[in-house]
Amino acid sequence: MHWYVYEEFLNDKKYAAVLDRIESRLSDLEIKGRVCRLSVLKNLREAVKEAVDQGAETIVAVGSDQIFFKLTAAAAELGVTLGFIPLDNSSLLMKAFGLPLAEKACDVIAQRLVKKIDLGKVNNNYFLDSLSFTGEQVFLEFVGYQISPATSEATLSIKNFGLAALNNSNISLCCPCDGKLEAVIEPLKKTWWGRLKLIGRPSVFPFKKGKIVSVGEPANIIADGQMISRTPGQITIEQEKLKVIVGARRLF
Repeated sequence: MHWYVYEEFLNDKKYAAVLDRIESRLSDLEIKGRVCRLSVLKNLREAVKEAVDQGAETIVAVGSDQIFFKLTAAAAELGVTLGFIPLDNSSLLMKAFGLPLAEKACDVIAQRLVKKIDLGKVNNNYFLDSLSFTGEQVFLEFVGYQISPATSEATLSIKNFGLAALNNSNISLCCPCDGKLEAVIEPLKKTWWGRLKLIGRPSVFPFKKGKIVSVGEPANIIADGQMISRTPGQITIEQEKLKVIVGARRLF
């Protein structure tokens, strides 16, 4: 059974037409299921658990990349397959998963090509794409050594997918199926306009387990765009933790 989780912004009446088209296509494909409309008052994990308790085997996120990210942990913990119907042309997950937009993605859901992918984990929080950090003195420690940016303008991030690569020809997309995370240090420089610009190729360090620490005040740990914790944090990779419905033109 399928459950379709509609992101909060889809409660706006201007999305009624596209949702009607999606629901009509799902009906044609005989995969129409229960709809869960998110609101400020609805707990996402409780909604997924309710769906699983009622027999759902597939949860489909409908909306932007953020709703997919938010569903990742619950889907992984409860063992259900996660699908995606993107409604944002700029969606990076849509490109990575090889999905078309809106009602055309329903056909991919129906074909049900499932791929198991890795998830990163920091402390008790899962992440699909990447981790970033606030603060100027953040280090990634391993047994016997550590890595850190060489200058205050360089950045350290941890990538499982590294979706930002789809907007930057100087960076390669990571493979979320290789059983490794990548620590990436990007050399940056401020332009005349005060923006940071990549000035060389990033340094990449594959790893499976490490600890993120900071000097002075604890740094914020930001997972898939959401602040989830503060340093220090234990970082590990969970192999084949999430089952995802993908298209034939996926990028991994």
